[in-house]
Amino acid sequence: MRPTLRRTLINLVLAAAPLASSGCFIPGDCYEDETTTFRVLEPPPMELEMVLRACEADPAKCVELCEAVLMRERPYGGGFQGCSVKHDATGHDVKITYEVATGNSGCPIDGRRPPGLKRCRPRRATIAGAHLARAAHFEAGSVHAFVGMARELARHGAPAALQHAARIAAIDEVRHARVVGELARARGAEPAPAVVSAPRRRSLEALAIENVTEGVVGETWAALIAYWQAQHAADPALRAAYAAIAEDELRHAELAREVATWAEAKLSPAAKQRVRLAQRRAVARLARGVRRGAPAALTRDLGIPDPGQMQTLFDGARAELWA
Repeated sequence: MRPTLRRTLINLVLAAAPLASSGCFIPGDCYEDETTTFRVLEPPPMELEMVLRACEADPAKCVELCEAVLMRERPYGGGFQGCSVKHDATGHDVKITYEVATGNSGCPIDGRRPPGLKRCRPRRATIAGAHLARAAHFEAGSVHAFVGMARELARHGAPAALQHAARIAAIDEVRHARVVGELARARGAEPAPAVVSAPRRRSLEALAIENVTEGVVGETWAALIAYWQAQHAADPALRAAYAAIAEDELRHAELAREVATWAEAKLSPAAKQRVRLAQRRAVARLARGVRRGAPAALTRDLGIPDPGQMQTLFDGARAELWA
């Protein structure tokens, strides 16, 4: 299976490489709106002085203040959505709505999410640094996911080879978390630790649904994007890191396929249908997201595909792997 899947992913990267457009890609349900009120005390910081005074004089100019405050307080987030400003004698309340990454299923993250992974918010950093910090957080979460997967496979009587492969994948994710964490720290971002709630015993059907969502779709997608970044990231250290990660994610995607085949043979016809529906829904979430953009710095610095390239990658993966 390995040569076939690997060849397919590399061919998809080569097919999309000639295309180019502006911006980059984050699936549509990978960001959500968040509203926060930031207090700017008097006297304001020097970098906010001019835009704040302009806002006081003309409310139409308060958008510039809001964008400056957002960049100062939340430079890692997605797009600015809107704001309002209230002034008083001691300061200014700047209420801003902006986008934050959700880490939902189908988002271009590294690794496999475990059930119960707590959401994190990276500390103040560059956009690229914060993106890498989130990736390192998810890589660390994937360690828990594969340890739990190995345990559940054993409980459901899966072949020893699948259990062993899941344990090896957990070791891979330890390395991924360390490498990506170092890349994030080099860009001023500290990854949050992966906090996971206590695991619960699950049915084979629940395991199979998670496997097709996080593995057959999610990890295949992660491998494809990592192969792309290994060719297009600006930093040679990033290219080398993602070249190694891509090969590991490929093995994890192959494991997911093998687990899916094993589980399908044990499930009832109705359960099989529900698992297939879960996979179609995971693919649909990716499809909906192709139309949405994210900071251009992620394309420029980290080599994430731009919208045209991403659409081509997705269309090819859907036709070749998820039809």
